[in-house]
Amino acid sequence: MADDLKNVGKGDRIRASQQKHEVRHIAEIYSISGQAAAGAIRAAGPMRRKVYAYIEEKKRNGDYR
Repeated sequence: MADDLKNVGKGDRIRASQQKHEVRHIAEIYSISGQAAAGAIRAAGPMRRKVYAYIEEKKRNGDYR
């Protein structure tokens, strides 16, 4: 998915891509590895709220530490 960093708006804010800066941002928010964050994006799909919900569920279950 091509992402223009200058083209921001609602469509960009609600999606998470596999770009390094977005993976790193999600990893920092939840204190997980970049590999785990990238895996969460692949597993949950591109919608940011679903990625966050997926990570929160995994953390509750003890899968991410």
